[in-house]
Amino acid sequence: LFRKSLYKLPGISMKSLTQGKILSRQMMHNNAKREYLLYMPTSYSRKNKSPITLNFHGYGGTASEYINYSDWRTLSDNHSFILIYPQGQELEKGGTHWNPDPISIDSKSSSDDLGFIEKLINKISKKYSVDSSRIYATGYSNGAGMAYGLARHRSDLFAGIAPVSGLANEKYSSTNPKITPVGLISFNGREDWVRPVEGIQGYLASTAKTSNFWSVANNSEDIQLETIEHKPGRQIEKTSYFREDGMATIEQYIIERGGHEWFHLDVEGRNLSELAWDFLSRLSKEENELVITPESSFDVLIPDSFRRRVIDEIINFDSAIDILKIDTDSYGIDRSATFASGKNMKTVKKKLDKQGFDFLYDQKKGNLYFNENGAEKGFGDGGIVAILQGSPELTDENFYFA
Repeated sequence: LFRKSLYKLPGISMKSLTQGKILSRQMMHNNAKREYLLYMPTSYSRKNKSPITLNFHGYGGTASEYINYSDWRTLSDNHSFILIYPQGQELEKGGTHWNPDPISIDSKSSSDDLGFIEKLINKISKKYSVDSSRIYATGYSNGAGMAYGLARHRSDLFAGIAPVSGLANEKYSSTNPKITPVGLISFNGREDWVRPVEGIQGYLASTAKTSNFWSVANNSEDIQLETIEHKPGRQIEKTSYFREDGMATIEQYIIERGGHEWFHLDVEGRNLSELAWDFLSRLSKEENELVITPESSFDVLIPDSFRRRVIDEIINFDSAIDILKIDTDSYGIDRSATFASGKNMKTVKKKLDKQGFDFLYDQKKGNLYFNENGAEKGFGDGGIVAILQGSPELTDENFYFA
C-alpha cells in the first residue's frame, strides 16, 4: 500500500537518509504483510535514547491520510521522539480497522494487532536508539480504542496513552492484578454519537468508568474537577486523578458541544496534540512503576535593574518539559508577545533586534533579553532578564505569556 510512498518535507535537507522524512515500511506478522509509516525526527541522534509515539488512524482510514489529520511531525522534531503511524488491516466485510483486544470466539476481527504492535516496537528498538521506558500511544476513534487496548493488554510496554474520540472495551474494564500503571489523557466530545461519553451498553465503557478503572490501577483516587473555557462560549470539563504524591496520572477532557472529531482546542495557547504531548512526555516506566517528572515553570519577572549581576540564574531548565512564564502586563506589553532565538549575541543585536521581537535569546550564552525598543536600535529601557544555565535551546513552546 505504501511501498512507493516517500514524501520530502519542505525545508528539510535530503542529506540524511532517514531523518525528517516519511518512510514507508513493511514487516511480516502472522504470515501477513503489515505496513507502517515511520518518521525520524530531524533532531534524532544515536547518542541519545529517543521515546516512541505510535499514532493510530480511525476505522476505514489510512496512515498516509491520517498523518495530515493528526500531524505530530513538528512535535517529533522539537522533542526528539520517533513517530510511527501503523496501518490497520482490512476486515473481511471491508474497511481498515484495529483490533484492540486479544483474539477470542467473541472477536469481530481475526487480526492480531496487539502482537503486531509489540513486534513493531521490538523491531524499531533494535534498529534505533530507543528509550524503552518512554513508549506512548495516541489515536482517533477506532485508533483511540487501539491505544486503550494496548494500555490494557500490554501495560508493561507503555508509559502513557492519549486517546481522542474513542472508548475502551467494556469487557476488559475490570481491575486485573497483572496490569501495571499507565498514564492516561483522553479527549471526548459531549455530543459524540459514534463514541458517546456514556458508552454503549454491553460493548464500550463510558469515559467515567474507564477513568475510574485506571485510577485504581494507578493508585490515583484523589479527584479534581475543573471547567476551562477554550473558546468564547465553549467549555471543557477536565477531571484529573492524583496519586498521594500529588502527581496526576489521568486527565480526562470532555469538550462541550464537541462531536466525533479530532478537536481544535486552545488551552493556554496549546492545541490538543500539544496538551497530549505535554502530559505524555513527563511519563516513564521504571520496573513497571509509573514515574512522573514534575511539571515546572519559571517566572521571569521584570527586574529592578537590567544588569547581569542582579539577574537570577535559572538552573536545571529542561527544554522538553519546562516553561518560562512571563507576565506581559508587567513589561508594558498590551498585545501578543513575540520571541526569537539567535545563535549568538551578534545575531541577536545585528539581525533580530531590528525585527521588533519582544524577547530575544542568545543561544550561545543562555541570556534572555527584553527588547523594549521595538525595531529601533538597542533594547531601549529593556535588557537582560534571565540567565539560563547550560544555554538550553528555547522555542516558542517554552514560553507562556500571561
